[in-house]
Amino acid sequence: MLLKQRRVLLVDDDHHVRILLKTFLETRGYMVELAVNGLDAVTKLGEADYDIVVTDYNMPEVNGLGVLWYIREHRPSIRVVLMTGTDRMFPSTDAQQLMGLRAQAYLVKPFELRQLEQTLANVLS
Repeated sequence: MLLKQRRVLLVDDDHHVRILLKTFLETRGYMVELAVNGLDAVTKLGEADYDIVVTDYNMPEVNGLGVLWYIREHRPSIRVVLMTGTDRMFPSTDAQQLMGLRAQAYLVKPFELRQLEQTLANVLS
């Protein structure tokens, strides 16, 4: 019996991060599509189905909170993992909104790739 391959939308405005995480996740059996920013992510979310979105928080135009808001409004079954590059997780007003919007997990950059793998396994189980 074949297991369903999980579809991931990976959103980060840093090209190197996108390529590193895509390559890693594909070696772990995920189907990965990339979005270069939150606006690109919203477009892709309107065009295809994903099991999970892994998105950076701090991006120009539409940040991770905006991506999460769109998902909860239009695609509520999609699970979300937020990544942030700050040691203080999120501004307090955003943190309150994030909790209300139900992100399943978050990772603080830099993180080890096995942390990402374990986080995705936990969120998708």
